[in-house]
Amino acid sequence: MSDMVLLTILSEAFLEDTLINEIMAEGAKGYTISEARGRGTHGLRTGKWTAGGNIRIEVVGEADLCQRIVARLKASYDRDYGLLMFTSRVDLQN
Repeated sequence: MSDMVLLTILSEAFLEDTLINEIMAEGAKGYTISEARGRGTHGLRTGKWTAGGNIRIEVVGEADLCQRIVARLKASYDRDYGLLMFTSRVDLQN
């Protein structure tokens, strides 16, 4: 089996549908989304989901898939929106 990578994307929640379309267009087979809040370089993100908030999108795939997704999102959204993207190697157990 080739190396698998977990791509984690933290984003403004209103971008959810747009980012999912981009991720799937690159060939991802699936994703997981959860709400996220905290503080970072883009300021404090509270739990007031009706006024907006952040989401965490996780995608597991081969390294080249995750690199393509990062490149696509970075080119289109990184400049104007609060995106944080990082990867880590994963060892799938099933």
